[in-house]
Amino acid sequence: MHRCILALLILVSPALADMISIPVSNQGWNIEMDAPAFEKKAGQDQGPNYVYKANSGRFNLSFFVEPKAGEGSHKECFEYYWPQASRNPLIDKSTVVVSHTDRFYRVEYDIIIPPKPPYGPLAHRNVNYFFAFEDKWVDVHISIMKPADADAKVIEAFDKSLKYGR
Repeated sequence: MHRCILALLILVSPALADMISIPVSNQGWNIEMDAPAFEKKAGQDQGPNYVYKANSGRFNLSFFVEPKAGEGSHKECFEYYWPQASRNPLIDKSTVVVSHTDRFYRVEYDIIIPPKPPYGPLAHRNVNYFFAFEDKWVDVHISIMKPADADAKVIEAFDKSLKYGR
């Protein structure tokens, strides 16, 4: 009985999420999302750029804030970064789905890591959110290692809650 309860908690733990607000260093604004509580997290200024990385079990978050590479909005941000990211040979091209809202451009896809004996291939579900805010372009990236059906709810909550501003 105790093993069943423990196994159930391990399976659903990524779905236990809270609203998290992360200040973007030296910018005076935050990025907020509904995500699992982070076990490890770190932000770092890199010249005019800001990089933030965090994880909670199988759930990983990173975001990159950079000066705009040109004039434009969310679409131009997406059109600048996605062609670079999409060159990753581990992306399963058949899983790429692009969508957008008034808040961001969104790309969902799977990365398949080739099998290593005695294990089979390893899948990671990924979502990138591209947006422009003030004079910055932002790429928010989440991934879930070995995604399970229940993880779709974690991604859905993240989608609905992702916001940014002062």
